[in-house]
Amino acid sequence: MSHGTAFHEGIDRIYATFVSELPEDLAAIAHDLPHRLGLTPNSGTPWSRIFNNPAVLGLPALLFVDGKRVPDELRRNATAAHLFAIIGAFGRDRIDDGQLVVGLRERAILERLHRARDAALAPLLAAAPSCNFDFAWGERLTAKSVAEERATASGREPATLARYLAISWKKQGLAFPATLVAAAAAGYSAKEQQQVLAVVAGAALGLQYRDDVVDWLDDLAQGFAWAPAMFARPVRHAAVDTLAARLHVEGGLVKLLSRSSTAFGWAADAARSLGAEALAVWAREQADITADLARREAASPGFAVAWERERKARREQRQVLTAAAA
Repeated sequence: MSHGTAFHEGIDRIYATFVSELPEDLAAIAHDLPHRLGLTPNSGTPWSRIFNNPAVLGLPALLFVDGKRVPDELRRNATAAHLFAIIGAFGRDRIDDGQLVVGLRERAILERLHRARDAALAPLLAAAPSCNFDFAWGERLTAKSVAEERATASGREPATLARYLAISWKKQGLAFPATLVAAAAAGYSAKEQQQVLAVVAGAALGLQYRDDVVDWLDDLAQGFAWAPAMFARPVRHAAVDTLAARLHVEGGLVKLLSRSSTAFGWAADAARSLGAEALAVWAREQADITADLARREAASPGFAVAWERERKARREQRQVLTAAAA
């Protein structure tokens, strides 16, 4: 999917509507929120161009493509709820982690995103009263992941693979509600709702596992990275080159990339069973890309990190060109 598609334009339209309803003193800041949150070095970059993968911000729009089963209004509400939830989560995570300092206006915008998220989900919850996957549930889950990861980073809990997998799943808490509630509201069967869950979990975990590989050096510089903690102990006082060599010997990065590829495969199969062909194609492409990345990392240690840094540089160059064209 290219960044010029109607899908990406739709994402930016939803956010633009949110901005248009803000007080004037907040609107200009909200328009440039990706830059202010440190997600891009380029001012004026729209949300649709922040991430390489469309499923991050717009999964419901990609999944609910059958207009006969999912009315347009339901799809729009689910997409808006998901978009606002993910944007807010990125903002709060970066603030809570100390990656950036923001002012009162940025915090006010995040609070309004929180309210807009809940308002968009409300009619879906009303149509699916038995569904318990609301954003309060998602926030409790992600809060647990934060506490458990900090316990591991501090050495109070062991950095085991089982613990990593459990925490990684909990980190996705806010990725589930909009899509799961929308499926229930649209009258999907119990089996279909399980397939929807598989799509969300597969896509989210595929991205999570891969990010924890390609960003391990950056994560370590910020204080804690799962890959060396699990596969290259002891980490404390060890040089980066030493950790990288241990990761290669243990095959730690390759193992996580293989898990990522498998998770994307689950998402692809489930999306195809639900008739979301474009989403299935994207997920299968990610599975293949990540499997190839695993092979290349095994043959050439450091390849995955270099791949991501090159990809980030290309994305930022596209953002510069977009801003210039605007």
